[in-house]
Amino acid sequence: MRTKIALAAASLILAGTAHASLLINGGAETGTLEGWTVGGVSKPRVDDGSFDKGIDPHSGDYMFLGGRGKFGSLTQNVLLGGLDANRRAQVSFWQQGLDQGTPSDNGYVSLTWLGIDGSVLGTVASSTLDSHDGAWQQYQGWFDVPASAFSVDYTMNFVRNFGYDLDNFFDDNVLDIFKVPEPGTLALSLLGVAAIASVRRRRSR
Repeated sequence: MRTKIALAAASLILAGTAHASLLINGGAETGTLEGWTVGGVSKPRVDDGSFDKGIDPHSGDYMFLGGRGKFGSLTQNVLLGGLDANRRAQVSFWQQGLDQGTPSDNGYVSLTWLGIDGSVLGTVASSTLDSHDGAWQQYQGWFDVPASAFSVDYTMNFVRNFGYDLDNFFDDNVLDIFKVPEPGTLALSLLGVAAIASVRRRRSR
């Protein structure tokens, strides 16, 4: 019971600090690569569902396409608003690829933490998604933010495993940074949740 209360309190605190995605044009809905820097050799671009018949955007009118070539990437640098030891990053995106066997063309997202001087502090990555069964697959994950991280490079990585085209698609990228509550704040919240639970139990009796 106490564990459930603790989780509820932490969830309430994190929810209170949530905000909209920090990414610009995370779903390609400008119809352009606004906000993104192209890397690799495949020249990733925006697609409206015309590149591969049957693969349409997860939402809206556009999505990101791998292009043609072995590997490509789209990167966006996001400022984190200063230095802080108590932050977590939440990453969410959707992936789909053309059915070409296992593995088909697939992809993953990586986060590269950068210091205030631009130095690389470390890199973390999502699992590689290889949804090629005619449906979009979502990834959601949490990562600890280094205390000295001043910005982060959010990168969609497109990987070709079959043929010449890179038939991997991303859509609806989201990056959020949450402030993790201090122990004192969490303790007060736990007391509040416990008090509410106690009142409810008394009323139910």
